[in-house]
Amino acid sequence: MTSFMIAQGEGHGATAGMTAHGAAHHGGESGITLGQHWVQSVPGVGSFHVDTVVYAGLVMLALLAVFGLLARTLSPEPHEDPNGTGSVIELLVEFCLKIVRDFIGVDAKPYLWYIGSVFMFILASNWLALLPWKAWEIWVGRPLGAVLGAPHPLVYEAPTADLNMTLAMAIVTLVLYWYFGVLHNGATGFLAHHWFAKPALLAPLRMLEDVTRPLSLALRLFANMTAGHVIGLVLLMLTYFVVPSILLPLELFVGAIQAFVFAVLSASYIGTAVADHSHAH
Repeated sequence: MTSFMIAQGEGHGATAGMTAHGAAHHGGESGITLGQHWVQSVPGVGSFHVDTVVYAGLVMLALLAVFGLLARTLSPEPHEDPNGTGSVIELLVEFCLKIVRDFIGVDAKPYLWYIGSVFMFILASNWLALLPWKAWEIWVGRPLGAVLGAPHPLVYEAPTADLNMTLAMAIVTLVLYWYFGVLHNGATGFLAHHWFAKPALLAPLRMLEDVTRPLSLALRLFANMTAGHVIGLVLLMLTYFVVPSILLPLELFVGAIQAFVFAVLSASYIGTAVADHSHAH
């Protein structure tokens, strides 16, 4: 009999007692877990999810390595590129540039580094979660990390399925939103158009919006990725390989859509701050 336990890790509010209970509950059964993290405490600082940090770092290193290798194969003349590498990179850059231009404006290059980076990071994180890490755990009965002697099962889950990660990315978007607004309007001009525009009675609601915007960004990405993992795991348990394989293209599409939505909303928020500058002049 296979048990299915979904528990968000200690970093998201679950207690160590819940984790211990889950381990005891598995007692001679084959079980899979979702949302449990390898939590490490740092004296005087707090605790963090080691697995999320490790996987986020690996995704970034993988992206740097892939694009570094692609860049080395580029030809100065596009028509002399036999591998078509330039076309792939151009498509990605043009796609991200279109997002920035549509929501921020013609002068898009100062913002491309962030919008493009966050899009590629989320996309790679989401798609790597579709590799058969959980299938191994279900079929073999032991996580791959446990077989290799790791101190934690370390079954891959997308960093974007960790609320801490999505909230951190959303806060970065908020900070850049403020930064570009102040850069274009000055602190006084930005606040005058951002918080204290007429009618002034709405100022508290505008301040609250600065809290709800990153929160909605974080929760949307986290909830969609977690829900996708839950559905995939249930189908994998019930049907093993057939149905999850059929749904794989849909999961690829959902992962791309979530990356696109996060990038578009980030660009939209930054575009609002930049648009205030043009209105002010």
